[in-house]
Amino acid sequence: MEEYLYINEKDDDNVHWKQQLESTCNGMKKEMCWAEPILIQLKELRVSNKYQKQLHSFAQSYDEQSIPEIQKSIKSKQPIRENRNMQTIIKRTGFTEDDLVEYFIKPSRASINLSIQSITPSYIYHEKTYNLGMGESQVKFEDQMYFFVQITDKIKEHFDQPNELGIMIIHFRHSLNQQHKNSTFQQLHEQLTLFCRTLYETILIYYDMINLKQKYQNHAVLLNEETMLNFIVNYVMSNEGIYKVIFNSLLKQLCQIQQQTEQILKQKQDISEEDMEIPKDFQLKSQLNPYNKAIQTLQKLSRKQGPSSKVKVIINFSQQIQQHVRESNENRGSSLLMQADDLLPIIKYILIKSQIYDIDIHLTYIEKLITNGMLNSTSGYYVVTLQAALTSLRSNLNQQFNQQK
Repeated sequence: MEEYLYINEKDDDNVHWKQQLESTCNGMKKEMCWAEPILIQLKELRVSNKYQKQLHSFAQSYDEQSIPEIQKSIKSKQPIRENRNMQTIIKRTGFTEDDLVEYFIKPSRASINLSIQSITPSYIYHEKTYNLGMGESQVKFEDQMYFFVQITDKIKEHFDQPNELGIMIIHFRHSLNQQHKNSTFQQLHEQLTLFCRTLYETILIYYDMINLKQKYQNHAVLLNEETMLNFIVNYVMSNEGIYKVIFNSLLKQLCQIQQQTEQILKQKQDISEEDMEIPKDFQLKSQLNPYNKAIQTLQKLSRKQGPSSKVKVIINFSQQIQQHVRESNENRGSSLLMQADDLLPIIKYILIKSQIYDIDIHLTYIEKLITNGMLNSTSGYYVVTLQAALTSLRSNLNQQFNQQK
């Protein structure tokens, strides 16, 4: 693995992250396949604070006095930039704008389990308690989005080179392929969870993130544990070698359910809106292929690898359904509001027409790999609604089977 080593001159002021990682890997090397090769690499690795300095240097551009100048220089492109930043955040964290504002911009709504201090490194506990005491930010949400996107862009750029942290992901991928091709999903999930948590804790020290967030606290609100963990998991799982091993293990575990879903989707592929019992007000009879854009959007689920990237597809899919209904209302001159009971048959119809036979695998993959915070958010609601529609389809098939018996 020597070819992956990123050599830099040693800096005695920045070796804490290496010591922390060595300690972590020593404690895990018996159970975690990736700990031993990382530990071996660390022994030869000379440390540098080059990337830390890059990140902190970039953050300095967000000094309060420079904000008006930054805003003025990009004012003409503001709407495009805001939308691009929002889409990037959703892709990296799985959170919608409503989620971000609700959970992270309003500290009064935050909560914390105080027992976390006993099981979490002190710097993470400090980060959590510090954020709880933060007052209302005077910085616009758009600038906080921009800050998050640019900081995570820098981290991704460093990972891709790779730097000292990028080496960890390479070792993790090799370890899975060499030692865990035949492991169960539960075993792989444990490996992935501990690896991403270790990577997160190492990033905090490596980039001196606590200091950075304190210095630029008004801009760094979105750089919290929840969003960063989702970002890291999404980045790691975007590695094709890692994704194939973990996704295929889940496919093997759920093969019977997958086959049942495939049977249902093939059996009902020619079903109409009327047969699906979609309310007449939401049957798009004027269209040759009703809900076609939503169907095409959902089909992108198979082409995404990161769990947050898959969540973004589901969010876009749900928004596309709403767009179809709005356009239909405008054409008829009406303003009907869609209720939850109206939505379920529409989603079932789109599921059938999309013919994604391994849809169960994608949804379980998302559920297992995103954080609990995301599952309990607006984003999670979209995922759960899709799961409910799929469960309803399967239930209908079972009822038909029992009637035939």
